Amino acid sequence: MHIVSVIIPVYNVERFLPACLDSVLHQTLPDLEVICVDDASPDRCGEILDAYAAEDSRVKVIHLPENHRQGYARNRGLEQASGRYVYFLDSDDMIEPEALAELTGLADRDALDAVFFDARNVFESEELKKIYIPPASPRKGNYRDDVYTGIDLMDAFTRQNEWTCYPQRIFWRRDFLLKEGIRYPEGCEHEDEFFAFAGILAAERVRYVRKQYFILRVRPDSVMTSPAAPKNFHGYLMNYYYMNRFLDERGIYTYGAEVCSARMYERAMMLYQNLKDRFNLQKMFAGEPDRTVWQFFSWYLRTETGENGYNAMDPEVLDRIRQYRIAYIFGTGPTAQRVCRKLEHNGILVGSFLTDGHSGQPPVLMGRCVQNIEEADLPADAIVVAGVKMMYWDSVRAMLEEKKISCVFHRKI
Repeated sequence: MHIVSVIIPVYNVERFLPACLDSVLHQTLPDLEVICVDDASPDRCGEILDAYAAEDSRVKVIHLPENHRQGYARNRGLEQASGRYVYFLDSDDMIEPEALAELTGLADRDALDAVFFDARNVFESEELKKIYIPPASPRKGNYRDDVYTGIDLMDAFTRQNEWTCYPQRIFWRRDFLLKEGIRYPEGCEHEDEFFAFAGILAAERVRYVRKQYFILRVRPDSVMTSPAAPKNFHGYLMNYYYMNRFLDERGIYTYGAEVCSARMYERAMMLYQNLKDRFNLQKMFAGEPDRTVWQFFSWYLRTETGENGYNAMDPEVLDRIRQYRIAYIFGTGPTAQRVCRKLEHNGILVGSFLTDGHSGQPPVLMGRCVQNIEEADLPADAIVVAGVKMMYWDSVRAMLEEKKISCVFHRKI
């Protein structure tokens, strides 16, 4: 058993692979294993890996007969890992020499499930430096120098708009990942979105250290810098599905979790709007659960953005809402969530969700607080949009009018 297992999925990076491997093998922590998963790379990566393994017994190589993408490769590497800790590194990136030793010391000292840290960027060209701002830039927010729960740290990251899913910026305790069953989704892009999301929310003890241990190489034709394609839409939508299934199974209703999930859907919707007229997006969703996800998404599109149907919103209703500075939504069910999406899509500022105080309501929904209307202090320039079924309209109308709260219903009947 080693102290750290470094897992590196490898595909079509022969020019950058030696620098990546050297940065790991020259760590000040000698007791490590480097598990390289050759994902059927079409170039000389396989030969390079075998040459390194012949020279250094710490390097172990898995040659996959077919290309399965990063999630599959990382999972196969995790299955072979023996280290007390696990670190995932991409094959065109690097890591600072002292990183693994210092991260191990911190994780051992505080019995941590994970350590989060920062990155510095290396640009392959001056042109890229001018046009691309990587989300892996150092964080600038305020964070305690202390142990957090994973949920609390994700909230802190999210509230300061500094949550990122980069696996290269997270150091994991291996038995925590195994116990919680945290794995990368296979068969889709952006698999690190779900893995980091599930990992931090399941963790009981985590820390953030403001050190730039990870060196991100920004280059043309990488996943980060390539133009959006149907596979990206498919990946975002599938990650949204996996995230929400995880939250439902664990009963997690927190600000950070809801915001991250909502943003994943927003990314998928944005790509859908950009790609739908040029590609047959449905063909990306052939197997299961992909097919079920597509069917639900198609239904959701019809009810959310369709010109007709009960869940559409009349232009007259939207025009009235625009007369107010901010809108609040009464209700937390599917109709209320569709109303929130529609308002956002039309550039209307949405505050919190409101309820009548019955138990069983989540504290946060779609990144917004859920408030008891009896306790909510609504500004004078606000309007409440009732996002409830029509059978409840009369009672909701009477309650809001009694409180002298301006209200409108999502659909004119």
